[in-house]
Amino acid sequence: MRVQRAAVVGAGAMGSGIACVLSQCGIEVLLKDVEQQAVERGVANIKRMYDSRVKKGSMTQEEADKHFLLVKGTTSYDDFKNVDLVIEAAFEEISVKLDIFKTLDEICPARAILATNTSALSVSEIAAATSRPQKVLGMHFFNPAQFMKLVEVIPGVKTSPETIKAALTLCQDMQKTPVRVEECPGFLVNRVLFTYMNEALYALQEGVATPEEIDAKVVEFGLPMGPFALFDMTGIDVCAHVTEFLYSQYGPRFKPASLLAKLVKEKQLGQKTGAGFYVHDKDAPKGQAKTVNPKLAAMISEIQKSEPAKASGFDVHRVILPMLNEAVYCLQEGVVEVSDIDLAMQNGCGFKRGIVALAKEKGLPWCLNELKAMQTHGEERFRPSWLMQKLVGAGIKDLHELDKKPVGVA
Repeated sequence: MRVQRAAVVGAGAMGSGIACVLSQCGIEVLLKDVEQQAVERGVANIKRMYDSRVKKGSMTQEEADKHFLLVKGTTSYDDFKNVDLVIEAAFEEISVKLDIFKTLDEICPARAILATNTSALSVSEIAAATSRPQKVLGMHFFNPAQFMKLVEVIPGVKTSPETIKAALTLCQDMQKTPVRVEECPGFLVNRVLFTYMNEALYALQEGVATPEEIDAKVVEFGLPMGPFALFDMTGIDVCAHVTEFLYSQYGPRFKPASLLAKLVKEKQLGQKTGAGFYVHDKDAPKGQAKTVNPKLAAMISEIQKSEPAKASGFDVHRVILPMLNEAVYCLQEGVVEVSDIDLAMQNGCGFKRGIVALAKEKGLPWCLNELKAMQTHGEERFRPSWLMQKLVGAGIKDLHELDKKPVGVA
């Protein structure tokens, strides 16, 4: 099924970005929110996106006007009676999404695919709120949706092959890079990324390096920004919510570092509050070096009274190898294919250097030995997956060897 008419529920930054992408490939789009003011902001945001492209010369004014005219704002579900697809991009709370999907199921035509942009919640549970679970799936876009290429396509337990195919085709029409991910908490990218974010917190609160030193080493390795710059940009409270959720689902290896809760308690949430790991002064000259939040030292000192500091010296592999290990856990569970891991991290997070590529460069035996060395005090965060241990035992040095078909298999 080719999508001709779509709707997006939620007119915030993510919803308006998704609506812009849909309209750009010639699809009529309804952008819905509860309040008219929110709808107007979302539509205005889309107009700014098109104006920016005209200014940069990537689109003519005529093209921009043509695409923008495909977008219509609304506060009502009445116009949803003739859509082929709905993408829900509302607040990340399961009760909110269940209510929305019950309503969509009642109003939208039987042919319509209902997709959720959830970054972690259960697609299958959301689908169960409808009478058409075979037509429900996850389409997880990355922020900003109008620029980031990755879309995680997540089938629920009952999602039909036809629905999956239609979602993958739509992604390609939108010039996105779809990666099919079997449903699990956090899916692929957030599940892998938050092991790195959390480990950076542990390194910081142990006093092995400063935020600037850790961020600099990570950027040097090949990530677009350091973990603390990313925490501040995303919102420390949002990151705390995701980390707690992953901990509740996966247990000890996702145990949150103590510093995260302290920052939330002190309302040091990053850019949106003016300070997180760094101070964010809106009037500071562009390009000026970041200043570390002066409140951070006292918080770390308080933690070190019960969690002693460790010898200084930060090795970037301390935060990179947990990502590789979690990616191997995903392979172990059949969540993704090897070839999709670096594709997803590069297109969803802007990684310039892949974590599977690191394993190839260093060799899986080296990666396994490093993880074991980090686990000397029994930290579950570094416990190697049994699949990694099995592969090393079998003499496999590169995960890409798993992509090769056995001899004699067509």
